[in-house]
Formats: sequence, C-alpha cells, structure tokens
Amino acid sequence: MSSKIINVVLVCLFTLCVAGKANAGLIVGDLYADDAGVQWEYVGSYDLVPSEIEYKLPTDVEIVNGANTEIANFNGIEAATHTFGALTGDQKYAISTNDIAIYDLFDFLDISEYTVNHEAWYDIYGGTVNGVNVGVVSKDESYVEPNDFYNVDGAFSAYIGDRAIAGANINYVFKSVTTSVPEPSTLAIFALALAGLTARRFKNK
Repeated sequence: MSSKIINVVLVCLFTLCVAGKANAGLIVGDLYADDAGVQWEYVGSYDLVPSEIEYKLPTDVEIVNGANTEIANFNGIEAATHTFGALTGDQKYAISTNDIAIYDLFDFLDISEYTVNHEAWYDIYGGTVNGVNVGVVSKDESYVEPNDFYNVDGAFSAYIGDRAIAGANINYVFKSVTTSVPEPSTLAIFALALAGLTARRFKNK
C-alpha cells in the first residue's frame, strides 16, 4: 500500500475520532441501549429540581396563585410525561441516571455505549426511610409511592425542589423505538466514502 493511501486512511480515522469526541453528549434522536440490549431513542432531560415548583422545608405545601396546594409525588416516568407530554400508541418512556459528564472526563469511554439504567433520581421527604437517614437516591423509574402527596416522612418524588441542588441530579429521558439499529452519523459515512474513493483513484493510476 502506498504512503499516499496510508495517509488518507489515517486522516479518515482521525476524522472519525474527532467526530466521536465532538458528539460527547447524548444526541436527541440517537439510540442508546439498556442492559437487556433494548434500544431507546433519546428525548431530552429534566432536573430533579423543577423550576416551576418552589418547595422548602419544613413547609408541606406550595403556594399557587396565593392558595396552598399539596404537592403530588412523581416517579421518573410520570415526571417525564409531565415534562415532554404523553406518548402515542404503544410507545413508552425510559429514564436513566447515568451521568454523561463522565464521558467527557475519560477518553476511553464512548458515548455511543451509554447505558439506559431505568432508574430516576428521587428526593425523600423528611430524609428518613425505615429509620435510616438518607438524602437523594437513584431508584426504579416506575417506583410506586404509597403516599399521594409529598408530605409524609419517607415519601419519594422524582420532581421536587427539596434537598437536591439544581443541576446536580439530572434524569435523562428516552422513548421506545421500532428499530434496534442506530443510523451511523453523516460525518462517519462521508469519511468512509472519501477513503474508498481515494483508494480507488490511486489504484487506477
């Protein structure tokens, strides 16, 4: 193989690597798998601390238009539906607490290998569960809270402004898809095509 072809191949490989690092965040519309290998389409994210709910301990109610209103509990799926709207047909949401920031910290991690863990961040009213003092936790996205409102010790909610710090606990939202094969990026296709055309050109000379 001539040195020119080798140089072209190296440039293309470098381009692909740069493309991968440039996409070091979850991309809306791209597919990501869970531990079972099921593919989910990325929709967006929401903070455990919602901007529209003002809630500070030890108050048990929020103020809405001057009136006291008890705060309903949300699990991860309910909060996603509240934020992004109901899905149509048989589609359903999935939530993940795996942080994408780690993919920017370590070069050997590929964002395409991000795993949807089907958990959501929850804050806990009173901070105590079964006598154990706990704070924000990651647990099942569809957790069924036995209490209707966030005003009982040990109640969980995935959409509440309580102890959590805004921006510290992000829930990443995905929806089910009909295909399990993600499309390669346009840049990757272009780079591979360029390598093939260049190699063919040198071969014909």
